[in-house]
Amino acid sequence: MSIQVKGLSKQINRQLIIDKVSFDWQPGRIIGLVGRNGAGKTTLFRTMADHYLPTAGTLVIDGQDVKQAPQQRQQLFYIDTQNNFFSNQTLAQIAAVYALGYSAFDQDRFQHLLTAENLAGTSRYRQLSKGQRMLFQILLALVSGTPYVILDEPFDGLDILVRERIVARIVSEVAERQTSFLISSHNLAELDGLCDQVLFLKDHQLVANYDLEDLREQARKFQLVFPSKTVPAVVKTDGQLVKVYGRVLEVYFDHYTDAIDAALKAAHPVMMTACPLTITDVFRVKLGDPRSVMVGD
Repeated sequence: MSIQVKGLSKQINRQLIIDKVSFDWQPGRIIGLVGRNGAGKTTLFRTMADHYLPTAGTLVIDGQDVKQAPQQRQQLFYIDTQNNFFSNQTLAQIAAVYALGYSAFDQDRFQHLLTAENLAGTSRYRQLSKGQRMLFQILLALVSGTPYVILDEPFDGLDILVRERIVARIVSEVAERQTSFLISSHNLAELDGLCDQVLFLKDHQLVANYDLEDLREQARKFQLVFPSKTVPAVVKTDGQLVKVYGRVLEVYFDHYTDAIDAALKAAHPVMMTACPLTITDVFRVKLGDPRSVMVGD
């Protein structure tokens, strides 16, 4: 069981929004999708969910092309948070609509989770706070019975307590039911402790696809200070500056090897301190402007 996104492209008004995006989505994994504003994250989700017809490419779910087997989309759950028609409906009415579309929708579990989150089925969607709306959408996803769930900016604008509840629900679902999640978020710190894999979208294309465990085995980040202001060649050729604090250089190495290690030490650094590697670091390296480096005091 898996989802394969194969060369998915979408043009809107003759403008290319996503271009030949391909990746595999395995069961029981949490994948983060990150990119700068306008990179095409929501368009990718809408195209995967058939809200948009792809200009090129396809989606394969459990070995079946959804063009030939559209019923396979029942394995995929997505709510477009920007364009939905829930406003005047009660939570119970919305759940009844989704139950028609998802044959494995669990009404009993839905009622149990509503109670657990202090939500009433008689409440209208428009009456809910932003955090309550997102929690409700998460609950719909969890009871839909689908193995693959797409969440578009689920932490946006929410307080820390609501974010923690959403994260707890996601982690529990993965552990207990092997549900897989594809999550876009600008809250990179939240994704850091949650994801197994991260996709980086830039200029409408997928520019990097990292298994985070593998990434942290092969990549390194150091704070370095050298005896002179001259930056050693190994930093220029194999590393990328992330931040500069006076004489302190924070440098990312995508593929750290024994040869790079030896070259750094041969430059006799005054300081060479390994730092934890975060998604934010890789975001700056992969999606930032290489001509600019963050400068601290």
